[in-house]
Amino acid sequence: MSVWKIMDKEINVVVWSGGMDSTLVLDKVCSSNPDKYIWAYTINWNMLNDLKVKKEKEARKNYLSYAKKKGYDIAHRTITVKANMGAPDLGQAQCLAWFSYIIPYLPERSRLYLGYHSGDNFWKRVDEVDNYVRAATVIGNREVVLEYPLQFMSKCAVLEEFRSRRIPESCFWTCENPTKNLCTPSCGKCFPCISLKTAKYESKLRKKM
Repeated sequence: MSVWKIMDKEINVVVWSGGMDSTLVLDKVCSSNPDKYIWAYTINWNMLNDLKVKKEKEARKNYLSYAKKKGYDIAHRTITVKANMGAPDLGQAQCLAWFSYIIPYLPERSRLYLGYHSGDNFWKRVDEVDNYVRAATVIGNREVVLEYPLQFMSKCAVLEEFRSRRIPESCFWTCENPTKNLCTPSCGKCFPCISLKTAKYESKLRKKM
């Protein structure tokens, strides 16, 4: 479908890293809008771990193959930022990058989906993010609605829905600092690794109750 034929309509846009949360959001949006054209954006910049970028890219490729079999119409684009401008781990840097680099590419009317679940520290800043997006979209006279489909879901609930949808585990990557060990490529020590381990443990406990 030509992009220009749909520019006069509201577009569903998913911020997609390739992690479990954003991949679940993309799958939920696609399954809820089977007849709609979905945009998915990825931000890559060289402040990230090179192996993490590679693993996420592989996971996204696997999901797109899976999505094609499901009949989902996804237009995926990657925005590459080569400049290293400072500390990537401070001040919600990743969140700011997602918004700052994506907004100029959005159509006039967009519904922007983000994969933050209830346990993310993002919610401490959600009002600031909303104000920032409102201010930024004034340029170009854009109308952007922010959506957080996982807002009231724990990581355990995210994991369980991911499994219930039968999405292959090869379709997501979690670790921030992967190793080159082929047997255990995840570091097991970063926050995403610990969060996923805790979710798996909670899921097992719930099944025993």
